[in-house]
Amino acid sequence: MKWLAIKTALKKGWAWTKAHAWLPIMVLLAIVGLLLYALTRNAAFISAVIDAFEGQRESYKKEIDVLNITHKKEAEEKTKALEVYNENLKALEEEYAKRNETLNTAKKKELKKLIDESYNEPDRLAKELAELYGLERG
Repeated sequence: MKWLAIKTALKKGWAWTKAHAWLPIMVLLAIVGLLLYALTRNAAFISAVIDAFEGQRESYKKEIDVLNITHKKEAEEKTKALEVYNENLKALEEEYAKRNETLNTAKKKELKKLIDESYNEPDRLAKELAELYGLERG
């Protein structure tokens, strides 16, 4: 029974709101006007709010700068890894050419994966390359 009463009251409230829509709007405008008046009377509060917004903007700019620098470093590392990959691929192809063998695409993909995983650790990379392709480590 209570749900039915609540439902009926909400329907009556909605009908009243549709018929008198200007009244709630005027009440909201009056409240906003009073709040604006109260806030603008105290200039210190407004300046504190503006300072807070400026602080947020500066913090945002700093964070974006850090993200840009990090992205640039990661792009440079990726470029270096690609250069190392190309150098190692060339060396492997030369080694395989000496043995009269060809380097197939599966081995090239394996090399690319190996470079991507360990491009920050050159010693580990050299060891794994030597083990993977049967080359002498030099």
